[in-house]
Amino acid sequence: MNKNTPALIPSFLTNEPDNLDYSIFQLNLYLNGYGELHKPYKIDYNTLLMSFHFWKGKDIDEFCQDQTLGYFLLNPTYDSAEAREAFCIEIREFLMGI
Repeated sequence: MNKNTPALIPSFLTNEPDNLDYSIFQLNLYLNGYGELHKPYKIDYNTLLMSFHFWKGKDIDEFCQDQTLGYFLLNPTYDSAEAREAFCIEIREFLMGI
C-alpha cells in the first residue's frame, strides 16, 4: 500500500466527466448563488447541534453524510446529488467553525 497516496474524500457528485461540469456548476449555485429561501434544503442548526452532541462517532465526515442521507430520505422532493453535496458541505463547515 502506498502511504503517499491521499485518501479519497467521499462525495455525492458523479464521477462521470460528461456530467461533472454541470454538477459543479449546480453545486456552486447552491453554495454561493442562492439565498436561504431558494435552496433545495433547509438546515435547522439547533437540531444539528443537538444531533452532533449526542452522536457517539469520531469522524465528522461520517456524521455529515449520515445527516445528509437522513435529511433527503425524509425530504425527497428536491433531492439531487448536487443538493446532497451542498447540504453536506454546509453542515460540515458549520460544525468545524469555518
